[in-house]
Amino acid sequence: MRLSGARRMAADLRGGAAPLILVTAGVFAGLAPVIGLDTWVSPAAAVIAVLSGTNVLRADVVAPMGARAVSRAVRPLLSGPANGAPRGMANALQIGKGVWVAPAHVTHEGAAYRVKLPDGGTLELSPAYRSAEHDIAVFHSSDVWPWVAKPQWDMPEPGDRATLVGWLVGGAVSTVQASLDLTVQESQEAGLVTMLGPAPPPGSSGSAVIAARTGRAVGILTGVGALDRRRDVPDAGSTGIVLGVRLAVVPDRFRSPAGS
Repeated sequence: MRLSGARRMAADLRGGAAPLILVTAGVFAGLAPVIGLDTWVSPAAAVIAVLSGTNVLRADVVAPMGARAVSRAVRPLLSGPANGAPRGMANALQIGKGVWVAPAHVTHEGAAYRVKLPDGGTLELSPAYRSAEHDIAVFHSSDVWPWVAKPQWDMPEPGDRATLVGWLVGGAVSTVQASLDLTVQESQEAGLVTMLGPAPPPGSSGSAVIAARTGRAVGILTGVGALDRRRDVPDAGSTGIVLGVRLAVVPDRFRSPAGS
């Protein structure tokens, strides 16, 4: 608990430092000529320009580029024999070269799995780790899909925006990729990302949960619940509780292809 609080405080300090320096530099640049420190105007202006440019670059370039990479790193997960008709199960996300994660509740021991590529080809997956408790399964592939999602191991702050991106995978593999904007809530259970917003459409299981502030993958979609526990799961588009399992629950040794 203390460690989590310290991390949040550090994140707040990092987030607030740049605006504080920016405002201070702006005030100083305005007062410098008045108090006879004209030579300091240019350095103060340079600080303002650098910090403003850094903030714009992070928000408008780095984070969107990261989010696009995550959306390309998520692929439909198929099950079935190599010479038979595949069946769409969920989404799988590549979080490292040849390392894929998917919801454990759609996987079964002894089944064959692969991910579908845009050209119609597939990548064979071999099981590496499965946790029913956290609802996450890890697979390794001998070949690597070029797009890899950069994971964010720590939790987004409550109130931050998160984006859910994944394919609508049903009985037949869909070619539709859906995206939803959600708001991160304070999680009541370790290992979960709790969000509030429109319920995702059926077939979205395993979709990537992207932290909008960083453009990195925080987790994968695992479930949807109603705001009122006495009600059924909300229909697609209705406001509800959206749950994602954090990538941080994957043990370190399984985050690379060398893990077994």
